[in-house]
Amino acid sequence: MHSINISNNRIKEIVKLHTKKYRDEYNLYILEGFKAIEEAINTNQQIIEIYSIKDKKLKNKNISVIDEDTMKKISTTSSACEILAIAKKENKNISTFNKYNKLALFENISDPGNLGTIIRSASAFGIEGIILFKDCVDLYSPKVIRSCAGNFFKTPIAEIKNINELKTNLKNHKFISTSISKKNNISLKECSKINKFVIMFGSEANGLSKELTELSDRNIKLEMKNNVESLNLAVSASIIFYEINSEE
Repeated sequence: MHSINISNNRIKEIVKLHTKKYRDEYNLYILEGFKAIEEAINTNQQIIEIYSIKDKKLKNKNISVIDEDTMKKISTTSSACEILAIAKKENKNISTFNKYNKLALFENISDPGNLGTIIRSASAFGIEGIILFKDCVDLYSPKVIRSCAGNFFKTPIAEIKNINELKTNLKNHKFISTSISKKNNISLKECSKINKFVIMFGSEANGLSKELTELSDRNIKLEMKNNVESLNLAVSASIIFYEINSEE
């Protein structure tokens, strides 16, 4: 096994992808770890190049073997990952989401670990699509992708800014808010019987905006004991996803 040398310019270009600015500019992002890269290949993502510190085999993909020091330079973590890929972003359009019955929307979510856990839970519990509304954490952040634990590509995700995109493209869906104060509460069992729905979650800090709350005509409220005011966003979403799925 012989490793290749990557030019300093190429190393600098890859390192730029550690930041959102250049991920957006180049429409590329970094994948780290065999599981995530294998999942990308299995779901036909566009892989630009793959680097590894070991001689690996992946379905009809050319892999450049590099030394560990070089991998440390291009990795997004403090220690070198074993395998790293550069992939092209896949930008889903909300117009394709009307075919899905079970959708979840997240407004202004800011924590990458939360988003990764949510994507993982959505995949596990039958949510067919995720909508990121307004100013959410970068979907292609390495922290988000790592938190997905190999489930990043299993649930389609659309990013939108305007509420009219929801109203126009999801006319056949019922919009359901998750708020501790809104009335018109329905149970998770009732929600599971709605044919097409969008469950909407607010940000970790501020909850669901008035704009989205007013769009909904139903609300889900998790009843909690022992005077606990709220749960972590990813925990709340995971519970709701599970309960809706189990009520079928």
